[in-house]
Amino acid sequence: MAKSKLEEIVEKLSEKERQRFELYLDSPFFKVDGLTKSMFKALTTSPIKQNNFKEELFSRAFKERAYDDKQMRYYISNLNKHLETFLSIQQLEKDPTLSDHLVATVYAERDCEKSFLMLGHEISGQTELADATTTLDKYRYAELFLNYTGKKLSGKSTPDYTDTLFYLDSFYLLKKLQLSCELTNLANILQKQYKIQLSDELKSLAQTEPFQKNPAIQIYSHILNFLMNAADEESFLKSIGLVKEHAHLFKPGEVAELYQYIKNYCVRKINQGNRDYLRSLFDIFKTMLSNKPLMRHDYLSQWEFKNIVSISLRLNEKKWCEEFIAKYIHYLKPEEQSNALAYNLAYSYFIDDDYKKSIRKLQEVELKDVFYQLDARVILLKCYFELDDYDSFFYQVSSFRLFLLRNKSVSEYQKNINRNLISFLAAIMRAGSSKAKLRKIKTEIEAEKNVADLNWLMNKVSIALGE
Repeated sequence: MAKSKLEEIVEKLSEKERQRFELYLDSPFFKVDGLTKSMFKALTTSPIKQNNFKEELFSRAFKERAYDDKQMRYYISNLNKHLETFLSIQQLEKDPTLSDHLVATVYAERDCEKSFLMLGHEISGQTELADATTTLDKYRYAELFLNYTGKKLSGKSTPDYTDTLFYLDSFYLLKKLQLSCELTNLANILQKQYKIQLSDELKSLAQTEPFQKNPAIQIYSHILNFLMNAADEESFLKSIGLVKEHAHLFKPGEVAELYQYIKNYCVRKINQGNRDYLRSLFDIFKTMLSNKPLMRHDYLSQWEFKNIVSISLRLNEKKWCEEFIAKYIHYLKPEEQSNALAYNLAYSYFIDDDYKKSIRKLQEVELKDVFYQLDARVILLKCYFELDDYDSFFYQVSSFRLFLLRNKSVSEYQKNINRNLISFLAAIMRAGSSKAKLRKIKTEIEAEKNVADLNWLMNKVSIALGE
């Protein structure tokens, strides 16, 4: 049975928020009746059975009173409204620019001219952030100012639309570029085609005055260029330089998103066999780790942690990798740390050619997540191949293929590149010392290219050929 709106909201409140909401309920300003307070307390005491939610909650809150469904619906609705007001107040505390806009609107409505103009000066002078939200805030105030002064002038002179139109155009262009990047990136990952209206016009407009001077517009414009055209390495390099130079203008979450586009491009190039981008990707990771505001933003993703370890080891940066693991394992969520440590140590043992130790370490990894399952199977497949353990290798081949067939959480792209890895590696194992068969396999790999760990695979077939 689906949870009610009230249950869903209360369940998502942190312990601190629950305590603050209780203070809200006790505030004389909001005039909350005692029965609504009792119901919230009853709701947070212990879990309530889904199939008897309203009746049990009524019984807890109102003790011996007979159940009244109409009255219960009223109190649930009332508590919901207070929760929404409380969450709105919290959001205003988190977003001072939204609060400023609401206050400016009130000043304009009440004709508090001095207060309105002083607050407007503060809003218009906010140049520290250059993201779409800040641009929208400036447009909102410019529009509010235009309407306010328009009423004041009352036909005596023509209002100045310059700032209002500029901020509106800037916001539209920036937000359209940002959303176009998101959609194009998604299309690349899913290998689908999406129609983006006015994409050429957007990119052309971004290179004209005054938008050419806007760092955020330039960054998203260059990112869109290389997302749409993987051969556009110039835009890739420009975007790296611009993000490094102007990272302080964005909130940490958006900086992380910008770097994610750049990292995805590197991964795309690496998957195409261009090893030069391993170093580019490694340098980007190091830049992100040195960005203190970015590292203070939430926890480090366990997948980001894994990728950094993988890249550094592939570049033979073993000492740096050891120091990274020791320092940054504590940046992961506490419940993820032991699993991440076990997996990444298993991978490092594999890189050190200690295949048996790698297999043993993988046995400590909890394979609850599909990505750990996928990567662990790849390592096991490679380990048994390197150990020349024919029976274990082909058992893993069968198991891996079945996993890819049944698992709906793995994308078609990932299934395709891993199936190709399995097929080619199995063919090399079966070929033995036959040069003719191995040369044929090498030709097929070079023609296919959509293979997981392509460079490693090419190295294995070259070794088998004695090249």
